[in-house]
Parts: sequence; C-alpha cells; structure tokens
Amino acid sequence: MTHPLRVAHVYNWLDPANGGPPQMIVALARAQQALGLRVTLVSSDEPGSRATERFLAATIDPVPPRLHVPARPLATPGERAAIDALVRAVDVVHVHGLWPQPGLLVGRACRRRGRPYVLTPHGMLHPEALAQHRLKKLAGLHALGYRRLLAGAAAVHFLNPVERDRAVDLPRPARAAVIPNGVFAEDYADLPPAGASGRTGPYVLFLARLHPAKGLDLLAEAFAVVARARPDVDLVVAGPDQGALPDLLARVERHGLRGRVHVVGPVFGREKQALVRDAAVYCLPSRQEGFSVAITEALATGTPCVVTETCNFPEVATAGCGAVTALDAGALARGLLDVLRDPDEARAMGARGRALVLERYTWPRIAAEMVALYREVLRR
Repeated sequence: MTHPLRVAHVYNWLDPANGGPPQMIVALARAQQALGLRVTLVSSDEPGSRATERFLAATIDPVPPRLHVPARPLATPGERAAIDALVRAVDVVHVHGLWPQPGLLVGRACRRRGRPYVLTPHGMLHPEALAQHRLKKLAGLHALGYRRLLAGAAAVHFLNPVERDRAVDLPRPARAAVIPNGVFAEDYADLPPAGASGRTGPYVLFLARLHPAKGLDLLAEAFAVVARARPDVDLVVAGPDQGALPDLLARVERHGLRGRVHVVGPVFGREKQALVRDAAVYCLPSRQEGFSVAITEALATGTPCVVTETCNFPEVATAGCGAVTALDAGALARGLLDVLRDPDEARAMGARGRALVLERYTWPRIAAEMVALYREVLRR
C-alpha cells in the first residue's frame, strides 16, 4: 500500500453530550491524522448541528471530511450509493458501538464490498448493558442484523480485559484486541490555576452523563454520610441529564442536602478542567464502564479519584491514585472520607494519577496500537 492509510470512523452522534464515545472517536481521529492517516467521520449528526460543529472545531484540526448517514436501519437508494462510495474509498472502517444504526448500514456495505471493519462495542456487550431493554435488543440481534454485524467484524476492539472477558452474545471474532482510551499530554500541560472554577471550599465532583448506569443514586446516598461527617464538603454534579436528575433531586430533598449539592449542567474545555482540578476528589460510581474517559481526564488533571470496581479501572488503587470500592453506598462513603481526611496525601494521589496517565495512556501511543491492528486485519 503506497498511499496513506484511509480509515472511516462510524457512530451515531458526535455531539459530546452523548458521553465518552464521541470524545474517544474524535480524539482517536485527531491522533491518527497526526500519524498521517486520512480520516473520515460518519455519523447521523445533522449538517450544521451547532453543538457538534463547535465540539469538532475546538477538538480536531483540520476537521476531517464527514458523511451523514441516517439513524434508521434501512437506507434509501441514494443513501446506500453514498455509503458504498465511502466504503470503496477507504482501506478499513472502524464501527463504534453495537446499536447505533449507522454502523449497521455501513457494516452491510463493508460485507457487500469485502472491506474489513473493526468493531468497538464501547461496553454494549456487558451483561448489564444487554439486560436493559433485553427483548428489544434480542430482536435487534436476531432480526435486524446486529449479530451479523458482530460476526462480520475483522476484529473486535475492547477497552479493557474485563470488557473482553464478560462480553456475551458475541460470535467468536477473528481477532479480539484490548486497547485503552487516553489523553493528549499537551492538553494537560497548561492547566487552569487553582481556584479558576470560582468555587470555595472542598467538594466532591461527579462529572459524567446523569444516567442511571452511572450510579448517581449511590453517590447521593454516600454523600449523605459524607455530609454529616464533613460539614465543610459539598457535592458538585456536572453533565447532561439522561434520566437520573429527578431521582438525585428527590434524594437531596429527603436527606436535607439542599445547599450542599450543586447541579451545574454540562461543562467543556477549560471550564471543565478548572472544575476537575479544584475538586478535592473526583467520584464515578458507575455500574459499568469500558475505559472511562472521565476517570482518565480526572487523573491527568491531578485529581484523586474514588471509583467503583465496575468502572474496571483497578490502576486507581494499584497506582495509589485514590480508592476503588464495591458498588455500595456505604463503601463509597468510606472511600470518599478516606481521601478527604488527608489533603496532603490526596495531593500525592493526584500527582501519582497524573504520572500514570501521562506515562501509559496517551493518544499517540494508543493510535499507533490501533493502526497496527488495522494493518493486521488488512494483511489477513
């Protein structure tokens, strides 16, 4: 192959309000462009979508060519022709997520044209994930062709070994690869100064989608314990609501925590970095994670973390960057209080976490591993 490697990344929505996958996809595309790859982004974002356009302009330069693919399981003849043209024009396709319909459409085209594709499930093959709307997902697997999407992948890319080992309903792939997420070191070289968030006093930070799978209900119960032991500590909740906010507000009222819990909505860029850096501890009590972008970014910012075992990030404990607890409100409260008890040790934890991420989890290194995977499937 004499031309630069050509790859298309396929997902449904690149709006960053959809959590980790859009951020991971665009970061990987940015790192691959830096390695000389020719990248195309394929999604269902409407042309001119302000949130998506703003995110891409701020995150990747130059913004890659893009193809709009409908968010439905069947394409019109014109849409099918555009998808076929894309597949013919690239060397390898990288499909992100199992259920997004653009991946289903592009995967069909790849199989028609004999073009290899890599599939990254992003945690969607976890037993817990498949248990949500189980009948609908079973119908999708066996009636709409999602099982063929899995079976036809030249390689399945997992974000950690636990995700690989616990994947269910997975036909044996030709290749199962484990490659994590990362950060760009240069994005964390010049952090906002202490106090830039404008918040005074120590606070626990939750920054993720406000979705039931993220365990915000457990954090609310844990913070009720923390609040009684530490009257000086607040809880800040940041991120777009995806169904968990009403339950959180009800728990805040029940425990009399109004004034101690602050819901600030989505934050991005320097504002997000300032909020993370000023936090006494970052907490993600998620019920399931692939490789959490939020935890990785918090560690890169130098903030100690308290996470649950189901976040699948054991390095938080083994590298001394914070605490990994059971998926239990009492255990979570104990982990938070342990970190809050000694501010000097918490700063040391943050420094160890930052060193861990900048040594092992950077996008140039991860992009090179992914390119090696692409070349392997092309050789096969």
